[in-house]
Amino acid sequence: MEENRVRRPGRVLAAVAATALTAGCSAAATAAASTAPAVTQATVTGYKSGSPAWLSSGPVIVVLRGTTAARLDQVLNSLPEGGTMQCEENVLLYNVTFALSSSDKTIEVAGYACAAAVQVTQDGTTTLRTDNHCTLAAAVRTALPASAVATRQNSPVCDR
Repeated sequence: MEENRVRRPGRVLAAVAATALTAGCSAAATAAASTAPAVTQATVTGYKSGSPAWLSSGPVIVVLRGTTAARLDQVLNSLPEGGTMQCEENVLLYNVTFALSSSDKTIEVAGYACAAAVQVTQDGTTTLRTDNHCTLAAAVRTALPASAVATRQNSPVCDR
């Protein structure tokens, strides 16, 4: 005996609605991403000298524009959130200020030798990220000239 199955219209409608909602959310996310301010410039500051006993000094400044600045921002955004700065000795290795398009807002980044900590301040909120594989530190070092001696030296975390 063959059993007849009847689909209930509610289940089909729910499946169609879920698919439409998912597509709508994807389109909204894409639209939001494309309208978000893009990084247009990155001012990278490295240092000639620095130690836990003395503040970093002798700033060496390089300005990156366009796709070069955007690539540095992509490296920053690839870093995992979290981390710590609870170290006995800490040295500021670099600062990066990202300028955003269509805005006078910036993203301020400070990279420290201690635990590969990266402090990010945007819209008055400061968060920590961890540069475990030293990818941001390496990108900053590449952008700076040899005169940024303290920044161009590997931190203990990067030497592991």
